[in-house]
Amino acid sequence: MALASRRELVAGKGVADEIGERDLHERVAEVERHESQVTGVVGYFYRMYRAEVLARVDGQRGRDILEIGCGEGLMFEGTGVQPVQMDVSMTRVERAVGKCRFLLCADGYQLPFASESFNVVLLVAVLEHTREPWRILAEAQRVLKSGGRAIMVVPNDWTMSAGRMVLGKFPIRYPDHLTITTPGRMRRWLSHGFQVVEGFTLPFRWLPFAANLYYFVVARKTGAGTWV
Repeated sequence: MALASRRELVAGKGVADEIGERDLHERVAEVERHESQVTGVVGYFYRMYRAEVLARVDGQRGRDILEIGCGEGLMFEGTGVQPVQMDVSMTRVERAVGKCRFLLCADGYQLPFASESFNVVLLVAVLEHTREPWRILAEAQRVLKSGGRAIMVVPNDWTMSAGRMVLGKFPIRYPDHLTITTPGRMRRWLSHGFQVVEGFTLPFRWLPFAANLYYFVVARKTGAGTWV
């Protein structure tokens, strides 16, 4: 399938509705590099939640960590930690070469790992890019060892879209955001096989999600879940 031009993506929701997730993410990768999301104002907030993630994997061996949706491999760049990293977009994976030691192109809906393989699974700015995030969580739960943790960051699409409008970025909503994520929805999805042990908003922990950009969640595997 031919890749979309920037103009097609700016046109809005139609392209996202018409093609599969993998093709959509490839199209977006062709026109937008992740470096643009770690610089300027956006980069300031990225560094904030990146620091929260790295603090929670401190002391873990790299091979005990799985990062689903690693994008272009920026999360652990320069840290000395070498986790297993994967992304559904081959374009992103090719750009991550040189930053990641254990790197592969794979689908979060069907993780190519045995059950109970990892202590930590990262889903950082990933679930909003999927149409069925509960299936991604089911796979994350499967590959986690007993008591292992899933560390997740999800955006507030409403405030983020307002920010994009102020910055003059179009389309107003990220073209590959396919699901609206909220703290309530996260708690519901995680009620099957997980126990939430941390949940807070960013960048302002004292303000509700409606006035923030992100929700940060850490959930511990508790047992076999049933997702519908």
